[in-house]
Amino acid sequence: MSCVLQDGTANLSLRGELDLASAPQMEEGLAAAAKMNPARVLVDLTNLAFIDSTGLRLLLQADARAREHGYELVLRPGDPSVQRVFEVTGALDVLRFEGSSEG
Repeated sequence: MSCVLQDGTANLSLRGELDLASAPQMEEGLAAAAKMNPARVLVDLTNLAFIDSTGLRLLLQADARAREHGYELVLRPGDPSVQRVFEVTGALDVLRFEGSSEG
């Protein structure tokens, strides 16, 4: 996972799986991004192969924290199998996706 600040946006790129095993690393990445005082945090899911309920919960918590601290959390949509998790859980109604009018 990499985190880069560019034009007020902290960009986080995820690879592999976002699950119980990788959640601590993701939490560290989100904390690092927040410390950059961004206007928004963009989490790129395009290279994510799998997400479970732990990963979903982590992103929902990150979104709530972003709103609380005055910045925006935006997700770049991933593989259809990853996006399906957001669809079936109703998270599409909560989380904001790039290129989407929802959220």
